Amino acid sequence: MSKIVKLRNKEVKIKMPWMPAKRIELSEKEKTILSKLSEGTHTQLHLKIRAKIIIMASENISSNAISKELNILHGTVRRWRNRYIAQNGEIREVESKTPHKMRGTIERILSDEQRPGSPAIFNDHQVAAIIAMSCESPEKFDLPFSHWTPELLQIEAIKLGIVDSISVRQIGRFLKRERFATAQESVLVES
Repeated sequence: MSKIVKLRNKEVKIKMPWMPAKRIELSEKEKTILSKLSEGTHTQLHLKIRAKIIIMASENISSNAISKELNILHGTVRRWRNRYIAQNGEIREVESKTPHKMRGTIERILSDEQRPGSPAIFNDHQVAAIIAMSCESPEKFDLPFSHWTPELLQIEAIKLGIVDSISVRQIGRFLKRERFATAQESVLVES
């Protein structure tokens, strides 16, 4: 590993000391669980790869060799090696107090952390009001048609002030999620 530093208005490449990765010590129970995860036919791929990383790291294989062997990025190997080491205390505690929970603990440690998504645009009350409106007859709203379409629901939801704006596609998602359906085209009521 090297680093470029500026000395007397000149850039100089300095060789940095190499830090070996920390070794992971696994108990027999951990090895068994990780082996089952890495070889399981019904194990999710990300868990298989991460279990292989931990097993290989416990065999004193370098992060570079692991990344080449598994065809993954070096940073990925480092991240999961460090995360597993950081949770070592918890693993030891679970193993000594509740060994039957070991597999679940290891799977949780090797799983992705929850990531926050974007906040919801429509609250539950707005969604419920749109769905409730779709269950009512348009005639109840003094409209000249007998069936709702997503377009008509969009126009009426905005007109009634349920939402400031909404796409026709979003109305369709609400109805699909709740297994409701509207007519593809509006049917005018005969006068």
